[in-house]
Amino acid sequence: MDLINNVLLWGGDVVASLWQGIKDVLGAIFSILGDWAGPVLSWLLALLNPICAKLADVCYAVLSPLPVWAGLTIISAVTGVLMLGVFRYTSNQTAIKKVKDDIKANLLCLKLYKDSLGVMFRAQAGLVWAAARQMRYMLFPFLVMLPPMLLMLAQMGVRYQWRPLQTGERMNIEMTLADALVDPTDVALKPSAGMIVEAGPVAGDKKVVWRVRGGEPGRHLLEFVLAGATVEKEIVIGNEFGPVSAKRMVAGWTSQLFHPIETLLVAGGGVSSIELFYPGGDSWFSGPTWWMLSFFVISMAFALIFKPLFKVTF
Repeated sequence: MDLINNVLLWGGDVVASLWQGIKDVLGAIFSILGDWAGPVLSWLLALLNPICAKLADVCYAVLSPLPVWAGLTIISAVTGVLMLGVFRYTSNQTAIKKVKDDIKANLLCLKLYKDSLGVMFRAQAGLVWAAARQMRYMLFPFLVMLPPMLLMLAQMGVRYQWRPLQTGERMNIEMTLADALVDPTDVALKPSAGMIVEAGPVAGDKKVVWRVRGGEPGRHLLEFVLAGATVEKEIVIGNEFGPVSAKRMVAGWTSQLFHPIETLLVAGGGVSSIELFYPGGDSWFSGPTWWMLSFFVISMAFALIFKPLFKVTF
């Protein structure tokens, strides 16, 4: 028993080491790709985000008479059907059907010839090869659908991930300074009808934090003053459903993707980012936990429902 336990522990350590090595290699690859493609992606998102925001505003204006959950359901259902159509016309359906037939044939071999080790090993190897081919045929449609899906999810995220701050509700605001020469104690937040400062600024480790309380409902611009310059950040107060920009930053295409509403801060202004810690939605169809799960479940369900109509194999 001790020998078996030691072998299992050793095997677990080997698997963990291999997995860590794979993560390190992939992390290095993505880091290199990010350094190389980051400026291009940042420029592209700066161009596309305003267009997507306008389209999203029109879409949600049409859905505004409906409850929030109904709007999310409709968007998810339509997306599922559209993605099904895109997959139908960008994938090699003939090759995918052949791969599925190979998988069925190898599974049948495993069932019928389970007493023959040679046949079983060949069938298992055939299953692995068929699965690899199936993934290859799925790759191109996935790459085609990925960019518009990410842009759409970003616009959905600013509406379902967070909600506006309510009047009288508290929230923290955090500014990260980019210039070490800027004294955090010299940073000031001007009075605004949208919020009341309860505490701060509290400075430390190139960060300045305020605790504020929601003021008059509406969309307001907060003005931060440092080194003789003014930096602005939007704050949204009230109960109405709408886009909420939680963060504004200088650069970083991933941050631009997740926070697509506001433009980038000017580089060299002394500020790296300004983040408002809005509360998350607390319903089954919104908030940091549920909205994306609801989206994928509903979209996949409608894709499966309409699969026979589009005659799609995947």
